Amino acid sequence: MLKKILNISKLTLQMVLVMAIGFALSAGIYISVQESTRAPTDAELRSLENISTQIDATEARTVKKSRFSILQILSGKEDHDGFAKMSGTYLTYRGKYYVLTAAHGVMGACEYFYVATTSEDVYDCIKYIVVDPHIDYALVEIEEVPYRQALNLKDVVPANNQWKAQVAALSEIIYTGFPNGLGPLTFRGYVAGISPEKYIYLHSYAWPGSSGAGVFGYDGKLIGIVIALNVGFTPAGYDVLEDLVIVTPLFMVDWDSAYQVMSEPAPVGDTGDTGDTGE
Repeated sequence: MLKKILNISKLTLQMVLVMAIGFALSAGIYISVQESTRAPTDAELRSLENISTQIDATEARTVKKSRFSILQILSGKEDHDGFAKMSGTYLTYRGKYYVLTAAHGVMGACEYFYVATTSEDVYDCIKYIVVDPHIDYALVEIEEVPYRQALNLKDVVPANNQWKAQVAALSEIIYTGFPNGLGPLTFRGYVAGISPEKYIYLHSYAWPGSSGAGVFGYDGKLIGIVIALNVGFTPAGYDVLEDLVIVTPLFMVDWDSAYQVMSEPAPVGDTGDTGDTGE
């Protein structure tokens, strides 16, 4: 009798398990069909994670790194209406947060420098680490920014022995920025050459607002900062070449001085009085 009861219980359990698996498969198919036929939402279309499935895994990781570390820069000064708008890369080092951008758009004191992810989500400057208008780069300590992924500064900058390959002609690059205040928009390009002053020339695209955007190599290393477009003389006068982009390579950054300032204690009180633009 006991054996019969056990057999019946076993058979019942098997039937229940088969039914549960069948239900799960049916539900999965139903959800999959529903997902495949519904129109995507605006948030899904505009998501930083909406990256092409047609690129390989290495490039996809670099695109994601570029898109999730992008910040828009807003820089003004006391006696000036409005803000200069640029792009920048969100970084972290020893528990603090920074943005790396171009120096030429840093207009005034730290209290007039902000980073933004949307028009409503704006975050403050804490202090200027370095603003070098000659080489054209700026590193600024900022508040922690939600919904962005700060890149570890020590990991993302190429080592000395990696630079030759990173800037070799026709090496692929990726960057995300805010050309003309639009974006964030992501672009692909290639290294076209190196200037006598060691700036990088890219065959890509940029426009005012792209300045300060971080340029990534194919393997995800941060190699430089967009600073300018090439201007050439034609029979009709000077013209801007939007597809020849000039980049400050990160090997031109004075990292020793930057790390020294980054290791200093944080300012106390109003952060607006800290920093110097170098002007």
